Amino acid sequence: PALTPNVRFATMPSSTARRSTRGAKGPEDKTPKAKRAKTSAKIKVEPDVCDDVDAAWVTVKPEPVDPSSPTIRLHTPSKKGTPKTPKTESKALVVADAGEGTVGSPFPNLARPTVDECWAARDALAKLHSSFFQQFETQQAAGGDAIGPGSLPALPAPRTPDGEAPLVPRKTVLDSLVGTILSQNTTDTNSHRAFAILKHRFPTWEQVRTAKPAKVEDAIRCGGLAEVKVSRIQVILNTLKEERGECSMEYLRDMSDDDVKAELSRFKGVGPKTVSCVLMFCLKRPDFPVDTHVWKIAKDLGWIPKGAGREEAYEHLNRRVPDDCKFDLHVLLVEHGKVYRNDVKWLRQALKGQLETGDLGWYKEAQGEMKL
Repeated sequence: PALTPNVRFATMPSSTARRSTRGAKGPEDKTPKAKRAKTSAKIKVEPDVCDDVDAAWVTVKPEPVDPSSPTIRLHTPSKKGTPKTPKTESKALVVADAGEGTVGSPFPNLARPTVDECWAARDALAKLHSSFFQQFETQQAAGGDAIGPGSLPALPAPRTPDGEAPLVPRKTVLDSLVGTILSQNTTDTNSHRAFAILKHRFPTWEQVRTAKPAKVEDAIRCGGLAEVKVSRIQVILNTLKEERGECSMEYLRDMSDDDVKAELSRFKGVGPKTVSCVLMFCLKRPDFPVDTHVWKIAKDLGWIPKGAGREEAYEHLNRRVPDDCKFDLHVLLVEHGKVYRNDVKWLRQALKGQLETGDLGWYKEAQGEMKL
């Protein structure tokens, strides 16, 4: 189904300026056939809830930088036969006058992605993944229930005293944090199942805190790394109980972004990506999580240096991507990475066409050139 024009995620305050979706209705030619993720072994899971789930990890070769890109300066290979590596990879992507968007960035001279590049990528991916995006957009417009990566759903709130089911699902900060921890190093399907089983067997976080680790591990085993994740979750719960008398993190809603980051980052296993997911999905703050898909795609597009780590990528991209674009672009980059295994050939061509023409007239031609 085609996108509806002028619709955005309802994730930012109403006062935030919105930008109309360009070229929502496009040609009805066939979408490029997605690659199926290669699997080397099946995950051993519980037969009652976790059967038929395949591992989704694949090895992706980095896409070479496109020499035709007008804003990328490539290093000239040595005439002796072996290309020389620049002293710092960021210098291979330097653009003069980077502007305010890179203040505090680990790559202060890199003025990419530009605002136009971010919106062009958002529009191109929204068109390519229109069915997924329309469904996600509809959920958000209706209030949504995503509290973490992969549209991790919130649990239904308890019924009211008169027996009526509430209209809005319960979305607690602790649900979001634990759900994001469970999503580490596994697939969305497995992490969702692990979270659902955990809440079914232990309805309250106090029960998770006081339970024997082995029983909690058994509940989340299909999500992988059960022992490590349970240890970290119970440390968080015990700390909250000791410091605040209850297993709750709702106090984070009244904190600034910087204070939320400081509060969550003190726990082992809660890194920048996990914190950023809680900020964006649960607290509805304009933040830009960088997972493996976003990281690999950004490197191949030249938005970050090839040698940039994920934390460096987050610090740079979170400053460069416009606040209004962050939620949409993150969700779409992740979806594109999953479906097309982080391939950027089509996206690079789409960006070029979008920036040159200012519309989506490039879409049909770019589709025909996408060879995966």
